[in-house]
Amino acid sequence: MGKDTGFIEFEKQAVPRREIQERVQDFREYDLNYSDNDIRQQASRCMDCGIPFCHMGCPLGNMIPDWNDLVYRDQWQDALGALHSTNNFPEFTGRICPAPCEDSCVLNEHYTLDPEEKIKKKHAVTIEQIEKHIAERGWEEGWIQPQPPKKETGKKVAVIGSGPAGLAAAQQLRRVGHQVTVFEKDDRLGGLLVYGIPDFKLDKIHVQRRIDQMTQEGVEFKTGIEIGKDLKISDLRKQFDALLIAIGAQHARKLEAEGNNLTGVHYAMDYLPQRNREVAGDVLKDGEKIEASGKKAVILGGGFTAADCLGNLNRQGVHPEVCQFELVDMLPRPTPVHEEAQMDSRANILTESLSGSSEGNVQSLNAVKVQWEKGSGMKRLENTRFSVNADLVLLALGFLGPSLEGLLQELNLEMDVRGKNQALRVQELQKLMRDGQPMFQVRADQNFMTSCDGVFVAGDAKRGASLVVWAIWEGREAARCIDLYLMGESNLPSSPQAEMLA
Repeated sequence: MGKDTGFIEFEKQAVPRREIQERVQDFREYDLNYSDNDIRQQASRCMDCGIPFCHMGCPLGNMIPDWNDLVYRDQWQDALGALHSTNNFPEFTGRICPAPCEDSCVLNEHYTLDPEEKIKKKHAVTIEQIEKHIAERGWEEGWIQPQPPKKETGKKVAVIGSGPAGLAAAQQLRRVGHQVTVFEKDDRLGGLLVYGIPDFKLDKIHVQRRIDQMTQEGVEFKTGIEIGKDLKISDLRKQFDALLIAIGAQHARKLEAEGNNLTGVHYAMDYLPQRNREVAGDVLKDGEKIEASGKKAVILGGGFTAADCLGNLNRQGVHPEVCQFELVDMLPRPTPVHEEAQMDSRANILTESLSGSSEGNVQSLNAVKVQWEKGSGMKRLENTRFSVNADLVLLALGFLGPSLEGLLQELNLEMDVRGKNQALRVQELQKLMRDGQPMFQVRADQNFMTSCDGVFVAGDAKRGASLVVWAIWEGREAARCIDLYLMGESNLPSSPQAEMLA
């Protein structure tokens, strides 16, 4: 299969990327595309392993060696079919997935013993880029077309939320003949894809193409409607045979430090949607815009949300020396946007307080180095306290769970709470959160059904804040379970991951 000696003959080719000085001047995607010949050569490096660990690394169970071989053989349309068989939106994951499949690639795991090379995926097959290239070739050639159902079932499903989980579920359900209506509280469709992820990683044209495809397939979209606020969930249940909650995890973790309310301290998910709105052409109200030009910025958090903040700061003309501090024993994962600034990235840093001016503007961040000890937790280290100047502090500290107000509050669903052996109802959880910050998610059975009959849940609302690729998987699996609930049987596919995670 493929070129037997490809992995020996050809080195991994770095992803072509726009020059830093050019790309920080706009919000266009920073990655460029391989040529067709280069991508075929990279696909030929796939070894077609006896045990394809990349399958296990991919939440969707993508048949990676299959479509690598088809690309190598120049059978692009067949490669697209293989890709779409497990993934509704490969152009999304081909751009924004951290590629756990490449971490699991045999060439990454066993070609070298150097841990640094493994972290950088120096030898892994460029799976993510091949995936993106296949999808883009499909759009260019006109192979990606609407797939309306051949017959209608007469069943109606409401999907609450238009992020990756909601969109994947809606498309799967519509293609088997259910009437599907997607409700989105914001004024644009796409959820996290549109208001969380910056354009320099995912141009919104890619999201809109899929929305247009789904509209032509018969999915109905309604924006500006927040279920539980603008429309009661009880009224919705009377109109639909099943409901899917796909609202994500929006409840941000708070910074528990003196000075957290100073002017200039902002949550990442207040900052990122604002930036995306402005890039989309929205005019912000006077005094609403979070300015960064020339400011000394500190980012708290080491995940992808923090990196998205950094990329936006760079394009706003932030002071080039940016601090990024992570509380846990893990340095912030370097991304392309880290190349654009003079980074002071540190792990094991606890923010103790923020200091401000007499006018209430943040001026500095005061922190201490900590050490994590098994069994005893976090320990402050003596003589390690320090301060850094800060005109702007962005909080990317992660998320506790979905928003409890409105929809979940009205349903009063059972919730799983980290550290609790039994489920709590929403109202009980709200009382608990007055004195702490527990992590939580909507409880669901093996069929993605909540404690309320006919109400299902998928994505970050169910599993906690996670990756887009996991959200797509959850949406697809939830769709199959809803179809089974409505019809007594389902022909929708189930990913191999479902069996592994059951």
